Amino acid sequence: MEPVVLALASNERYFPGLYCAVAGALSHLAPGRKVHIKVLDGGISESSMDILSRLIDRFGKRVDVQFLAVDESVFRDATPGPAQSHMAYCRILLAELLDVRRLIYLDCDILVFRDLAELFDLALAPGKILAAVLDSETSTLGDDSCTIADAMNLPRHGRYFNSGVMLLDLNELRKENFAQQSLEFFNKWSGQYRFWDQSALNFLLHGRVHTLSEYWNRASWRFDAQENNNLDCMLHYTDSVPWLGGTPGPAQVLFERFAVEVGLPVNRGVSPIRRALRQRLWRNMFAPLRALAFPIAALCYRLIGKKDKSAAYKKVARYWFDYIRNAPGRRRLYRQRSEEITRMNFDVHAPLVS
Repeated sequence: MEPVVLALASNERYFPGLYCAVAGALSHLAPGRKVHIKVLDGGISESSMDILSRLIDRFGKRVDVQFLAVDESVFRDATPGPAQSHMAYCRILLAELLDVRRLIYLDCDILVFRDLAELFDLALAPGKILAAVLDSETSTLGDDSCTIADAMNLPRHGRYFNSGVMLLDLNELRKENFAQQSLEFFNKWSGQYRFWDQSALNFLLHGRVHTLSEYWNRASWRFDAQENNNLDCMLHYTDSVPWLGGTPGPAQVLFERFAVEVGLPVNRGVSPIRRALRQRLWRNMFAPLRALAFPIAALCYRLIGKKDKSAAYKKVARYWFDYIRNAPGRRRLYRQRSEEITRMNFDVHAPLVS
């Protein structure tokens, strides 16, 4: 069988996520399947590289890893990504950097609980260049940018996918000189698109995406909304960085439990986590005020004839009302599920970090 090729991109800040993503991916692959791991390196320390290499060594000769230094400056004219970095854009270069037929790309904020060989072996539908899951929050091209959709003669209501998990046909991307097309897109529309390289992937490859089942890229907030801890999925922390604070709930507890199992526990004493806890406290304190203020704002906008604004504020008001109304039941369910997660054992093979 063809070896699975798995690509991720990281710097030192995102290394804990990279480590956990790789540990989960390797632990759930079918025994005997070879794996080539390609890490786009945006500044990973030597000690962190050694930690990841020791993890991979536990799986024997069927797994190997290659670190590829990338230069973010090629994207200097693009809208800065998270933490004012351009690292998020570097996966655009995969077809240029790697001489392989196809690969799976994973974001570093993903926990893997499925066999990625199943995804790697997937036959793409005719005319499709990648496979991905529809985004759980941004539904359409217009939700990203109506301006770009109109200028490119694309439907505003065109379906929009999340790029955190992708099966990519690199041969086709090379044929279309996709990297150069993307650079031109970033330069032309800087400040107009919302989601960095994901925007380029969606606008430039619209209509050429094979839609995957939701379990291949499940948003962490969807996991929190579950009534149970069923895990047969790829869990994507779309609204938080779990090793730098995260969002309280079962998904956060799960990441921290998994990180302990693979030998790289989350340090809850770091300042980002303390800051996240303070922000959550303030969020809960001001929730009643928001539940009152947003309906008033919606009424005011309706009275002056701004129906769109009124509808938007009414939607937010409904969110905060439900947030408060459901808080007691949510806390009970979270507590029950979190207790169950803390008792979980994962079949992982990872060294303890010294």
